[in-house]
Amino acid sequence: MTKPSYSRPSSYFYGMPDVYMQMGYYPFPTPPAPEQIPMNVHVPYAMSMASQSKYYMGQTERIVANDNDQGFGALSNPLRSHSLLYVQNWSITNSSAQPLTIHIWFGKAESIVGGKTSQQVTSGFVQPPPCPAAQGQLLFGRSGGDITREGIAVSTRIVPPMTTIEGHANGQWILGPGMALMVYAPQSEEATSFFFSVDWWEQPGFG
Repeated sequence: MTKPSYSRPSSYFYGMPDVYMQMGYYPFPTPPAPEQIPMNVHVPYAMSMASQSKYYMGQTERIVANDNDQGFGALSNPLRSHSLLYVQNWSITNSSAQPLTIHIWFGKAESIVGGKTSQQVTSGFVQPPPCPAAQGQLLFGRSGGDITREGIAVSTRIVPPMTTIEGHANGQWILGPGMALMVYAPQSEEATSFFFSVDWWEQPGFG
């Protein structure tokens, strides 16, 4: 019998396995794909401002309201600051034994009279070299006059006794030059006391 002119291929990759490979089937396990390392890192905007020494935080001293005076704490942007103040977080601590009614007010800074300037303000970037001083001023005090003229109270909060409440504006409350954010407790028959804290960052104004 005459021997055929070709020999049967002995490789495993010919014949039926080769048909499977042509159909997209590979008989050997493929190595897993390498894990993709994300190239982008999300940095919160407030953190970016802090790294540039533009983020500030502070709190007032103890604020008292009674039947003669209303107590207030405020973040004020001076008229000639040339900066915009972006409020990030705020908190109110009721240090009295009865519930506290607090109104949140926006308006002209000039209507807030008789306030003291809090010295408890610092940059969010804590480092040995001194950071630029904040343009915003943290005010507090009490007054028997009308400190809510030329503005509007936009919200009211009830703070239980010996409790702290907080809010996150996330930069959506913006104070232009000459404007202020104020929290105040109206006159009350029983004396109440509270602390006001706020965080904000600053950027140059437009125009």
